[in-house]
Parts: sequence; structure tokens; C-alpha cells
Amino acid sequence: MKSVHFLAFAVVAILSLLIGYYVGTNAKGGSMNDIVAAVESGMSSNTSAAMKNEGASDGKVLATVNGAEITDADVTALYETLPAQYRQAPKEFVEQQLLDQLVSMAVIGQAAQKENFGEKAEFQERLNTVRDQLLQEYYLKEKIDEMVTDEVIRAEYDKFAAEFKPDDEVQARHILLKTEQEANDIIKLLDEGGDFVELAKEYSTGPSGPNGGDLGYFTKDRMVPEFATAAFDLPAGEHTKMPVKTKFGYHVIKVEDKRQTQPPAFEEKQEEIRGQKTNSMVTTMIDELKAAASIILLTPKEDEKMEEKSETEEKSGSEGADKKD
Repeated sequence: MKSVHFLAFAVVAILSLLIGYYVGTNAKGGSMNDIVAAVESGMSSNTSAAMKNEGASDGKVLATVNGAEITDADVTALYETLPAQYRQAPKEFVEQQLLDQLVSMAVIGQAAQKENFGEKAEFQERLNTVRDQLLQEYYLKEKIDEMVTDEVIRAEYDKFAAEFKPDDEVQARHILLKTEQEANDIIKLLDEGGDFVELAKEYSTGPSGPNGGDLGYFTKDRMVPEFATAAFDLPAGEHTKMPVKTKFGYHVIKVEDKRQTQPPAFEEKQEEIRGQKTNSMVTTMIDELKAAASIILLTPKEDEKMEEKSETEEKSGSEGADKKD
């Protein structure tokens, strides 16, 4: 894999220059090691595609290496494994460089086959490890696809929506001021017909000031108690007649609307549910497989360890006493 890693680094170096030129800046978004790892993974997965036998091609043939075809589909497959920042440029822009790398991979692979590197014990050991990993991944994928279906996700969402407990929430604005007197002055202006939004933009010291003091919708537990109590006690459309003091300063609050929370839409929730069901299913499946298997952990029990330690200490103490005598 060292040769593949070297080739991956070459791909990164070349594409960094090309795509930096294409977008007018250097490619960013990850460390060189991370990018090399991602490219290496893609190159490894496409090595066999680059060394296909003649007559087994898929798509337009772009090159042959000792009779083995490299096709447009092979280049596309390698391009799609690149990190996102290296796919800023279209495939056509880096196609020649990717083809060159596939040719390099093909000649190395063919040389390794010619010298029977595939028969070496170290290679076979690694191949078996990779095979086991792929087999495990394939098994889990098939079981997940079989058990975590769209129907299961929909049923879980329907259950969630049915059990959802709505909570009261308000939409409010506020004007945050440093002193009580300033807050009273704002309340007086509001009582005289002043526009809350404009006053917030002009006088509020809070981050929501430029937005007219808008805090959006919130439930009672999301605000400090003094603020929340005042806001939820106000009828919609009215502002506080007294300043509300909190650790942030003095607030003048206006409630725009009141409503109850609604469960998130299915489209917003489905991926979270899918992840939860997948994790639960995998955990249950592994537990069941373990329960059905004969598993022997060849490690000493803690009490046996303690006995061995005690015997060692007693022996050491006895030898020390003998030396004194």
C-alpha cells in the first residue's frame, strides 16, 4: 500500500495546483494527510477497475495497458472518490491527470501480478483481513436495508408524532437597556405610539437590536425566569408596562404571537429516526449473535489475579526474612 499512498499523494499534489488555478485560490478544507487518505481509499477501490481484462470494459475506452482497458467509467469512479474540495472543478478539467494515475496503478498492479506478489504470505494475511472487514460491512448493510425500511421509519415517526406533547411558546421582541430609567423612557415612548421595531433598532444594546429586537418563537424554559415569566404573562400585541430586570440589564418586552409547538415534519425527522433505528438494530443483532455463539474469553478473573498477587507478595516477604536471618 506504500505505492498506493505515494500515488495518492501525487494525485493530491497535481489536483491542488489544477483546482487552485481553476477556482483562483488554493484548495482548502482538510489536512494533507486527510486528503491523501481519502484519495488513497478511492484509488484502492478502483485498482481492479483499472486492470480489467480486455473485453470486460464499461464505457468508452480511454487507454489500454498491456491489453487491459481503462475506460471513462473508471476515471469517473476515481473522480467521485475525491474529497469535495477536489471536485470543485469538473471531471473534464482533471480527466487527463486521473487517467495518468490509473495507468500508473495498472502497470504497478500488473508488475505485482507478474512477480507473484499475490502469493506472498503478508499479502494473503492482509487480503484475508480486508475480506473479513468487507464481509462484515456487507452483512450489516444488507441486514440494515432489510430491517430499517421506509415503512419502518414512517411508522416510527407516526408514533413519535402521536406521542408528541405540545408546549406553549411565544414570539416576542425586546429592547435591552442598561438602566431602569432608560427602560421607563422607552415604555413612555411606546405608550405615546412609538414603533417598537424602530425603537429597538435605535436604542437596544442587545444583539437582536438591529433586527428590531426579534427573538423569534421560544418556549418558557429557553429564557431566564424573570424574562420568561413576563413574556408569557403578556397578551399578544402588548408590551410590558414596567421594566423587566435580569442579569443582562433592563428589558422592555413585546409579545407578537402565542401558539403551541408542533412536532417537526417527517422530512426533518426521518434521518434522525433512521440513525436511531439503525443503531438499535445493530446493537440488538450483535447481542443476539453473541448469545447464540460459544464465546470463551481467555483472561484470568480478577480474584485469580488478586490471589497471584498475594502469593507473590508473601513469597517476596518470606525471602526478605530469610536474608535477614
